[in-house]
Amino acid sequence: MPLIIICGKPSVGKSFRTQQLCEYLKENHPNSKIFVAADAEDLQRNVIYADSKKELSVRGSLKSRIERELSKETIVIADSLNYIKGYRYELHCLAKYVRTTYCVIHVDGSEEEILNCNQKKVEEERYSEKIIKELIMRFEEPNAMMRWDKPFFFVHGPSDDPLPCEKICEAIFDKNIQKPNLSTQNPPMQSPDFVFQADKLLQSIAGAILAGQRTEGIGATLSLPGTQETYKIKQKISVGEMRRQRKQFLTFLRANPVSDVSLIPNNFIHFLTNITI
Repeated sequence: MPLIIICGKPSVGKSFRTQQLCEYLKENHPNSKIFVAADAEDLQRNVIYADSKKELSVRGSLKSRIERELSKETIVIADSLNYIKGYRYELHCLAKYVRTTYCVIHVDGSEEEILNCNQKKVEEERYSEKIIKELIMRFEEPNAMMRWDKPFFFVHGPSDDPLPCEKICEAIFDKNIQKPNLSTQNPPMQSPDFVFQADKLLQSIAGAILAGQRTEGIGATLSLPGTQETYKIKQKISVGEMRRQRKQFLTFLRANPVSDVSLIPNNFIHFLTNITI
């Protein structure tokens, strides 16, 4: 059964729209089993999203739950930020691997609306102003032209605009299932070269950043090998600390392999950008 990705900035109404979709599915497709993969209710958002290692762990846990529940019998709805395009691509590959349908629902709103919604939350669920603004800046907009972001649906979260439930159901029930390709026929860690290729990419990026730090100051932007993404120097990272961060990220990759090694550089750059040393 389908995988539905709900993505959007924090406090924009994703869970409310997920609830609307669940109610529609229960009423119009009563025989369907529904599983909502969402962040834990006691998730310490301001702690998790301030620490890239903890955030990677939370994303990995969410992906594992999705993978565990995804089958031809269950509709899985991923209700989280899902703000990184590389992560959405990984979920897209999971859907292809189990030969099921897939769609992306982008819930959005203005920054003013998001900040207002955030203030209305109970204190335990509220984002700090610093974290919520950082997450808004980090959000990578879905692109309906990309295969991992379609079928694509948009809804304004804080408004009364109706969710296009009929069109969503048409996309997930009446469309052809996704066919697996070479990258999704087998889990990527079955490739004996995966760890070697991944570590080679990480060493190349780490070396370029260390070299750039020697000639550039805080605030400078570096171009890096293997990616069009750039790295902004927010703090100087020592050789020893860079080695530890590279090994930490490689450990995460072993437990949460990506289906395309070309996505590794972007994810590693994001990881390094958000570490606190």
